[in-house]
Amino acid sequence: MAIGRVFLLLALCGLLAGCLRPVYQIGPVDEMLPPQPDACGLAALDGLRGEPMERLADFRLIGPLRVLWPGQEITNDIVPTRLNAEVDVTGRIMRLRCG
Repeated sequence: MAIGRVFLLLALCGLLAGCLRPVYQIGPVDEMLPPQPDACGLAALDGLRGEPMERLADFRLIGPLRVLWPGQEITNDIVPTRLNAEVDVTGRIMRLRCG
């Protein structure tokens, strides 16, 4: 009988763990990525607007890089050290921001 209770308890814990995952929403960049403080080293990248995104390879980034293409939707998860590079269809940087 004790083994059955242990199995039941483990099964319930597994079910509850599945319920605790974060729920992400998907939408346009401007709605999903509100302004964030500079935790990604944005100040060091001043002046890159209009440059090819390949220029970012010249800089040591603090965290990951996410390239956002025109019309792309993103999730609302925020990673403070992640650099988001919004580019145009030719790959030129339109806007950089943290999150």
